[in-house]
Amino acid sequence: NKTNGLTTLGHTTARMVSIRSRNQLFPSANTDKMSGAAGNRGGVRKRFLDVVSPNAVIFLLGSVVGGALVAFLFQQSTSQSGSGNMLLKSSSDCQISLGTYRGNEYTEGSLSAPICLVNSKFMKVSLHKVKLPGTDQIIDDWLWVDYHDRINVLAQTTENEFLVFEQTKYALEGRSSLAIVGGIVEPQEDPHETARREVDEELLQTCQEFHFLGRYRTDVNRGVGWLNSFLATGCTTHQHAEVVQDEGQVGKADTEEQILKRLSLSELREAFAAGKFLEVQWTATIGEALQHPLLRQ
Repeated sequence: NKTNGLTTLGHTTARMVSIRSRNQLFPSANTDKMSGAAGNRGGVRKRFLDVVSPNAVIFLLGSVVGGALVAFLFQQSTSQSGSGNMLLKSSSDCQISLGTYRGNEYTEGSLSAPICLVNSKFMKVSLHKVKLPGTDQIIDDWLWVDYHDRINVLAQTTENEFLVFEQTKYALEGRSSLAIVGGIVEPQEDPHETARREVDEELLQTCQEFHFLGRYRTDVNRGVGWLNSFLATGCTTHQHAEVVQDEGQVGKADTEEQILKRLSLSELREAFAAGKFLEVQWTATIGEALQHPLLRQ
């Protein structure tokens, strides 16, 4: 029985640690007790209590409680999931719910129904059962992230200037980066529609053409949605209008400070080569755009 075995292991480990600690901390008490003299037991017990410290008591109690806690958690995991996945209920329940994810979900590669761990309007984190391509190896707890598809747009004006931002983001460790327009493809929205909407909202630009550069998986092992890259050309400034966002809209307007910059093609190439765009999605989109026939001058 795995549970009983683990419980016994916890008790045995706690006892071994207790004995080892006692022998190391109180060698005289141990020597006296090993002598087997019954008359000395009271004295040994008194000397033990005289020298024992609060820290030693806490350590010994922690060992016992720790073993019991491990056994309890293992028992909970096996009794509720039947597969060793701790505290998982069923494939339809999420252990943590912060909202409802309404984006695309990838389940074709899983050999069984995914088990949801976290659900929110931004993403869903699940465990998939996966057979590794080209092998017979099966992994029961492959961590998978479903995330909304996104767009990135490099916008070029009619004056042949490229509009980028200088900004920072939470994950950039306080560093400043050049950035391009990006956003989440809302449910029931086409990536081309998202690209036009984001350029309109973030840059206040209307562009004549949106050249599709490709659709790329963000992480080939964990998913994290797809990136749709665009080069927008013939962009002109339009009159500012207040953007009204739908209550159910997943993506929200950026609240970080963004400084708009206008770069020439040569300046864009230099910034790209110097690694000034610190997010890989921005870098991928710009790299694809620079290979487009319109920019290969």
